Amino acid sequence: MGDRKRNGNGKYNRPQRNRQTKNGSSTIPTQAMVNAPDQSKPQPLAPPSSSRGCVKNPIVLVFEIIVIYYMYIVTIYFKMLRVFLPQARKSVKDNVVLVTGTGRGLGRELALEFAKLGAKVACVDVDQAGNEETAQLIAKTVPGAVVKTYKVNVAVRAEITALAVNVALDLGQVDVLINNAAVIVGHTFLGAKDETISSIININLLGHFWMIRTFLPSMMKRNSGHIVAISSTASLSGLAKLSAYTASKCGVNGMMESLREELRSHPETNIQTTIVEPYLMNTSADYMKYINTRLPVLSVEKVAKATVKGILRNEVEFSVPMTSYYTNTLRKILPVNISDSIKNIFYVRVVLPPQECQDNQSNMRIINQTQTAQ
Repeated sequence: MGDRKRNGNGKYNRPQRNRQTKNGSSTIPTQAMVNAPDQSKPQPLAPPSSSRGCVKNPIVLVFEIIVIYYMYIVTIYFKMLRVFLPQARKSVKDNVVLVTGTGRGLGRELALEFAKLGAKVACVDVDQAGNEETAQLIAKTVPGAVVKTYKVNVAVRAEITALAVNVALDLGQVDVLINNAAVIVGHTFLGAKDETISSIININLLGHFWMIRTFLPSMMKRNSGHIVAISSTASLSGLAKLSAYTASKCGVNGMMESLREELRSHPETNIQTTIVEPYLMNTSADYMKYINTRLPVLSVEKVAKATVKGILRNEVEFSVPMTSYYTNTLRKILPVNISDSIKNIFYVRVVLPPQECQDNQSNMRIINQTQTAQ
């Protein structure tokens, strides 16, 4: 019978054969190798949960709902008092405030406002010429202001890593991070190039991720800091021919809410988060002449002042004007036909420019630079 041996059941065991490996050595299959599932075949899903759909601790849940109701009444009372009583604002004097997208528009105005408050401002933009103009405006308007400029594309991770090192050496650790840089390009859902959509998402959404992931560790180590995301009312109400921009801003809101929940899991944290949702602004003639809206467009100066005011009050989320957030929230709970009628009345319509005109816009140039850099 050769090397075969009887096992406990009285049957003969088949001798294991050595397997030849690529280098010629032999191996004996282990029990784990024998029992390992065949990865080439699709594995079955886990069986459904056997737990029944029941509410955990129903009595406690009812009590918590009652507590929330009374908290709501008290909160509304104090919110009304804020209309008549001035609210305390925190000081940012000598704080390091980093603002992205400072080459023009809202970013430039935010940098100027924080410089007026005595903060040390780090101006970040891919447009170096526009960024230098911002620094010169700050130096002229606020004598003695501390301001540094940095040419960075927020969609490129390596440039942000280098930015953190340079800002720390020049100004110190960042206390307030304001992610404002974004591009807006009109397009039909099927008409835009794949690369254009990817670049819009990379700049408007992933840029927030890379900036926060770079500067948040230092804030957590110091247990101090404030992270601000400039979103848009487009995140509250989608706009036709701005699908990539709208998606990126909705993503920013969701990202910031998730970040805040993570920070809330550490009760001792002193790191604040803020989402700002401004209405259309007169930031650039490049795209404003192709947007038709019933309501008047806001001035950049007004939005900047309202944004700084909300940041200094540690507001978690607000729109500019304030009514935009509440009206859009109310609209969503109305029947669809009523909601659509409201959007028809207070319309915002995007008119696509000729392709050759769009290719010459500054936002398209930034998109092309981003594609080259990546």
